[in-house]
Amino acid sequence: MTIVEQIVAREIEAVIVFESNDVIAFADHDPINFGHILICPKRTYESLIDLPDHIYSEINAVARDLYKRIQSKFKPDGITLIQNNGRFNELSHYHLHIFPRFIGDQFAWHSQALGIQPIDKLREMMDLL
Repeated sequence: MTIVEQIVAREIEAVIVFESNDVIAFADHDPINFGHILICPKRTYESLIDLPDHIYSEINAVARDLYKRIQSKFKPDGITLIQNNGRFNELSHYHLHIFPRFIGDQFAWHSQALGIQPIDKLREMMDLL
């Protein structure tokens, strides 16, 4: 049973900020900043591709609502949404992170130091799409 399923079953305590028949949203127990929320389907789907369309739509609607609520409550400099799949989904359960960002909060994007790429190189790399 995933952590999300345990929260849905009330086997693990969580601060739930939204719940419907298909979707639940709760505070991250190890937040980047206060206001960091996970939005999840109640049933286990491992990746974005696995989500049924109606659940995908509801998760995005919840994200929009939470965005407005986070903006109002925390007055951040920005808001980030992140969703990981495959080996980077440590819960083995689809979840969308939404959290407020503040200048100087130390959250950072770390690239492979590839640098700015010429358009021809990008076309070559993307031609399989």
